[in-house]
Amino acid sequence: MRLAALAAMACLFLTANTALGQANYRIERAQPSDPVFSVSDDRDIGVGPGSVSSFRLPPAQSQTPSAQGGWVSEFADDPDAKKILDAAAFANRVLQSVRTRPNPPVFAQQQNFAAPLRGGLLAPAEVARLRGRQVTIVMDRSGSMKTQDCAVPMSFGAFSPRTLSRWDWCLNQTVDLARQTAQVLPQGLTMVFFSGSDSVYHNVRANMIPNLFMQNSPDGGTNLVGALKRQLDDYFRSQSMGNNQPLVLAVVTDGDPDSPRALKDLIINATHKMTSANQITLTFLQVGNDSKGSNLLDELDRELTMKGASFDIVNVTPFRQVMAQGLARSLVTAVQAPPIARRF
Repeated sequence: MRLAALAAMACLFLTANTALGQANYRIERAQPSDPVFSVSDDRDIGVGPGSVSSFRLPPAQSQTPSAQGGWVSEFADDPDAKKILDAAAFANRVLQSVRTRPNPPVFAQQQNFAAPLRGGLLAPAEVARLRGRQVTIVMDRSGSMKTQDCAVPMSFGAFSPRTLSRWDWCLNQTVDLARQTAQVLPQGLTMVFFSGSDSVYHNVRANMIPNLFMQNSPDGGTNLVGALKRQLDDYFRSQSMGNNQPLVLAVVTDGDPDSPRALKDLIINATHKMTSANQITLTFLQVGNDSKGSNLLDELDRELTMKGASFDIVNVTPFRQVMAQGLARSLVTAVQAPPIARRF
């Protein structure tokens, strides 16, 4: 009965300490030279991470009468009681190690991806569509990209579907795109991350992409016009200096840009500077089901030529299609294969 009471007290201390998740728990036995023979509770009243709950038992060989040592002293030298206390201390160390163990890394911090979450290997003819082109990925990093609504294919043994944030899904897909196109794009990709401002990275390879995503975490608005204008201005400037590579601009976005009218005007004005229809391909790859953003993308895809655009350079891939076929295939599908010359 007495042993059961002692065990119950030890479990109570452990349970209370674990539930709070704040203080540390320590059981120790005093030395014979220690003048304190009674049980002392030196518990820190605070509940901060550094708080310590310390319970000191009398020395094993103490001759102090049990009346002076309290009820714990009566059983301090009992072998069974010692086993219970040792087991409680061990359990506490295990709980403390679990409680203080660092959180596992998030998906965006993983450096290697064995396979894309969606899509598959592109056929050589599909990859060849990007050969000789300058490919720029304009990636939305607004705060809404944290939304977790991108389904992950269920693996064997999984009982419920899993989802990733739009940001982590795009990370996986961009790595896959860079890997599959490395042979036809020896100069790598140009990556533009935009929200309220934009950051530009040239000659990006697959192994660089996870760190770029970590440096550009989602936050802020959707200033697509500023980011897109700088890329178009740079392209026409390089054209004037003799660069004849066609430009593929892939805008990966989940929402409505800050200035829809300014975006339309920007694209229309860019077509007026073009000399051929395949000089610039501008494809919008939608991530997320923003209805307002979907309506705008439909307008960009269908109505700009009626509003004065010289060429129809815009192609839109909706969210459900991007999710079904993956980023790489969505991009190459938007780039039309060059016409084949007839042989007579």
